[in-house]
Amino acid sequence: MVGDIYLAKIYFTNLREYKIRPVLVIKQLGRDYICLQLTSQLKSKKLTLSNADVIKGKLNKESLVVVPKNFTLHESILFKYIATINKDKFNEITIEFCKQLDCIK
Repeated sequence: MVGDIYLAKIYFTNLREYKIRPVLVIKQLGRDYICLQLTSQLKSKKLTLSNADVIKGKLNKESLVVVPKNFTLHESILFKYIATINKDKFNEITIEFCKQLDCIK
């Protein structure tokens, strides 16, 4: 699942309403997963994903990885597999994520 893109139910703070959003799984913690949000609103070209980055599946649109906005989601929230990205792109994303959280310099 790490390196995979799924559709997920992202709940609002009232926990009653949600939107369906694509997410990239970056870490597994038992039955929970740390995920990064994807958007097709390309405000930046810094961390984009395209089908050139995909080794399995297919993206409908080029997407921006929203870093460091992350979610911890239970596996039941991830309901539709979309694609798997290649290792080089995954490493680029996780390094940028860690830099923005000051995990690494």
